Amino acid sequence: MIYDEKDQMRKFKVAPIENSYNSYLISDKEKRDWCGNIYLGCVAIILAIAFFT
Repeated sequence: MIYDEKDQMRKFKVAPIENSYNSYLISDKEKRDWCGNIYLGCVAIILAIAFFT
């Protein structure tokens, strides 16, 4: 468990990788923040429209 800025515990799942020696897969099952990607996509679309017109 790791504490982040909001003093909430984040849960990580650690699983061994099949057919490998001493290797593990660490996955974070927290909701992803898509807000930045959506803004970036909108800006890219606006720039593409402005470039092709």
